[in-house]
Amino acid sequence: MKIKSIHGMGSHLTIDGFDADSKLLDDEKVIRQVLEELVPLLEMKKLSEPVVKRGSNQDPERGITGFVIIEESHISIHTYPEKGYVAADIFSCKEFDSEKALGHLRDRFNIKRLEKQLSARGHSHLFEADKHLEKVQGLKLEKGMKVSDLLKQYKNLGFQATHVGQAVDTIRQMRKDKAVVFFSFTSNMVSSGLRELFAEMVKKKLVDVIVTSIGSIEEDLIKTKKPFLLGSFNADDKDLHKKGINRIGNVYVPNDRYELLEDMLIPFFEKMYELQKKEGMMLSPRKTIHELGKTIEDENSIIYWAAKNNIPVFCPAPTDGAFGLQLYFFKQGNPDFGIDVTADMKELADLTLAADKTGGIILGGGFAKHHIIGVNILREGLDYAVYVTTATQYDGSLSGARSNEAISWSKLKEEANNVCIEADATVAFPLIAAAVMESLDEEGEDAER
Repeated sequence: MKIKSIHGMGSHLTIDGFDADSKLLDDEKVIRQVLEELVPLLEMKKLSEPVVKRGSNQDPERGITGFVIIEESHISIHTYPEKGYVAADIFSCKEFDSEKALGHLRDRFNIKRLEKQLSARGHSHLFEADKHLEKVQGLKLEKGMKVSDLLKQYKNLGFQATHVGQAVDTIRQMRKDKAVVFFSFTSNMVSSGLRELFAEMVKKKLVDVIVTSIGSIEEDLIKTKKPFLLGSFNADDKDLHKKGINRIGNVYVPNDRYELLEDMLIPFFEKMYELQKKEGMMLSPRKTIHELGKTIEDENSIIYWAAKNNIPVFCPAPTDGAFGLQLYFFKQGNPDFGIDVTADMKELADLTLAADKTGGIILGGGFAKHHIIGVNILREGLDYAVYVTTATQYDGSLSGARSNEAISWSKLKEEANNVCIEADATVAFPLIAAAVMESLDEEGEDAER
């Protein structure tokens, strides 16, 4: 990590480590070694040998205090072995790599949970903005320019364009670090032409786990037979109702599409009912969607490629929407048929816990978004996140919550690489996806890692 001075007066890092190894915290030799190791690790100069002292008998919970003077200032460590707690203080007149310090302390004391506070030393009047901040730069369009080149310029445009450009870098970093990539989207995006883009991403294995609503599944299925139609946001909805047309924004869905859905789902449910009786238990939503994907021949389908590439699709609310209505109708004659919404919990948790790193590409909000960030609490949060949303955060809704709010819940790590784009996903995400795919092609990366 390259450290760049932003104010010239150094940094102050305080660290709280919890659930650490009590034996290590109670070992003077270990404390001394850690102090010795931190100085060269952070590229500092030692002015004295470490002083390490055990606490007085008057405070039995107090363990060891260690201190070393450095040319840049000092480093100190204080331990409480009985509590499994350690506090560290690095006070420096120059910038240093705080992540190296955190990682070293975590490893040396087997710390399970870390909290940090990093502050800048110096006064604002010493800050030379022109030397340390990026310039806003005008966009230069060239004939034959690639989308990836365009979005590199986006990063210096300002406003939401900057966030769009940053999102490309964040997704590329997810892949470079081999993070398990969770992908969530709402059903209205499948109503739009994003459906085919999502299918292409699943085909190329750019994502590892999908979480979405059942509306996405039913609309993906309908579109394998008949398209949705373009209309107007300003339509007369009473007139549309008389004509048997349902409106999703400016996308129209005639009633016959849902009649077609019934013709497709009822025979499928009959097969799933037989499978349920054969296995002696209700199927999970993930298993049901996988089996549905296997019945599809349309290569523009999301669940077709998910089934083919064995990418799990989780849907914790399968009784919603038209799919749920068809379930209701089918159960009238088959009351013991059902889908076990609890059956996917272990698989999703295991995927999350087994990952070295996790990333989230989260389009829109709702329970699909929360299912991803919620399960990542099990591992103290996502390492990477890209949000695209049009919802406001000021009503306290989950859909409007920005990525920084997720940090307070341990749904996103404090140090996570994350960006939140306030834009319509149909506008922003095709640019992001195209730039990522171009970058992978340029670098010769195997998209099917």
